[in-house]
Amino acid sequence: MLTSSILNFKKTKQSFLFLNSSHSGRNYSDFSKYFSNLSISDMRKSEDTYMDLLFDNKKLNINLLTANFPRIFVDLNRSPLELDPSMWHGKFNASIFNKSQKVNSGIGVIPKVCFSGKKVYNNLLLFKEARRRLLNYYFPYHRKFRMLIDFIKKHHNKVIILDCHSMSSEIVSESTDIVLSNNRNKSANPIITNILQKLFESYGYKVSINNPFEGGFITKYYGRPVNRINVIQIEVNKKLYLFEENFKVDKKNFNKLKNCFSDIINYINLSATEI
Repeated sequence: MLTSSILNFKKTKQSFLFLNSSHSGRNYSDFSKYFSNLSISDMRKSEDTYMDLLFDNKKLNINLLTANFPRIFVDLNRSPLELDPSMWHGKFNASIFNKSQKVNSGIGVIPKVCFSGKKVYNNLLLFKEARRRLLNYYFPYHRKFRMLIDFIKKHHNKVIILDCHSMSSEIVSESTDIVLSNNRNKSANPIITNILQKLFESYGYKVSINNPFEGGFITKYYGRPVNRINVIQIEVNKKLYLFEENFKVDKKNFNKLKNCFSDIINYINLSATEI
């Protein structure tokens, strides 16, 4: 499996800004044999639908990393040890697994259930399948993630990572458009979070900070403000740009959101000396 076939990335010496979209992969054709229990709708409800297309603009001066494979196959925003031992048979050491709340809910690094709660697999999988997914998909993505951090740090001595996601309108209140998460200021300087909040609010979006999400694995693992590596998770309510029942884009509102992100990117790039 070639790394280039499982992810997309670009790098530039001109910006210290790095946008990540690890849950927007929607290539199901290569993976559908694993998900015989699920309809395409079941699978797609777990994805951060079209978030990567918000940055589909060659004029944007950013470093970018996105996954092509679907989240329901491998979830890149989990620890590689967040594996559910009840999913596997064969030889493995369950004592090293991280039995987190996510794993207990069935949404570890290899999900056991889809968004609706339906079981992904009828039968146990051989544990060598878990190893294969981690070695061929999970770790190559995170190697590229670290490479981009090192590349940016070398040229700018600082990195701002916007870890971009979308959330179903079913799981947040109607008054929440955007959730910004910085692990309660442990993963990013709150000054950056406040700048993002004001920019989103300038477009009329209602913003919540660290509620109901404080940040996922990527935010908590890579965010090191003391080392000038700032990671902020951005969750966008899908209702802002998507007809959720059929996954159709609301073009007018999608373009509004895309313009908002463009303004955020340009503002941060121009504020290099202030952040």
